[in-house]
Amino acid sequence: MDVRDLQFFQSVARHKSVTKAAEELNYVQSNVTTRITRLEKKLKTKLFYRNGKGMTLTPAGRILIHYADRILQLVREAENAFLMPQGPLKLGSTESTASIHLPALLIEYHHSCPDVDVSLTTASSEQLIEQVLRYELDGAFVVGPVNHPDLRSSVFMEEELVLISSPHHGPISSASDLQDQTILVFNTGCCYRAILENWLRAEGVRPVKRMEFSTLDGLIGCVKAGLGVALVSRLVAQEYRRGETRLHSVPSDYSRATTVFIQRNDVQQTPALAHFIKLMEQPDIKEKLIASTK
Repeated sequence: MDVRDLQFFQSVARHKSVTKAAEELNYVQSNVTTRITRLEKKLKTKLFYRNGKGMTLTPAGRILIHYADRILQLVREAENAFLMPQGPLKLGSTESTASIHLPALLIEYHHSCPDVDVSLTTASSEQLIEQVLRYELDGAFVVGPVNHPDLRSSVFMEEELVLISSPHHGPISSASDLQDQTILVFNTGCCYRAILENWLRAEGVRPVKRMEFSTLDGLIGCVKAGLGVALVSRLVAQEYRRGETRLHSVPSDYSRATTVFIQRNDVQQTPALAHFIKLMEQPDIKEKLIASTK
């Protein structure tokens, strides 16, 4: 049974007229009549009484309209499921982006798409890239650039990087000032860690030790306590500073980081993901994200 035939049948039953049904459906009357005739032949029964007052449902027609209404409602619901943002949305993010930038963005998204169930995984950029490639995440915020044939990316945020230390730490004007220092870093795969280690390696500086963390709060807390220094974005440093850390500039070659949003090339965007990306890319939303960190 053709769903389109049921739509024609439902319209004629509602209007009790082929003419009015044709106007509603934007078809010529002969097409509507042909559809109804074909449906009657398919079911081997008469669906309408035809008289001078219009079209009236037969007993068989009243049975069919009951099913037609239910079937067409289910069809509309199925179509809307792929048009309206709903269902799960699995996102990933680095710790710093999740703590500083995403709360305001997720609040905006929740208000506009309340039927979407968002889950957020935090990990290193390297781990997040792998999870997107394995179809475990719909998309992720990582430190770029990301050059992979199976992924596409868009710039989310450009940030300045700074070193942070306890407020009692002396000035840091060069990499040599970090000789014999402990550097506090995230687990392997963190791009900020790689930038800091590349800078020290290029200057021939070898810290005494590395202390690894899995959370931003833990890393910042140990910096404040004087256990070592860490490389973070300036926005993160300002958010957590409150007079308890000292900021130090780093050379321009190591002072910038770009956060990008990645997703697989071969996966069709769900309405939930498409709306998230559209919201994320709106200029006024980015202004709000920056303002929320000041």
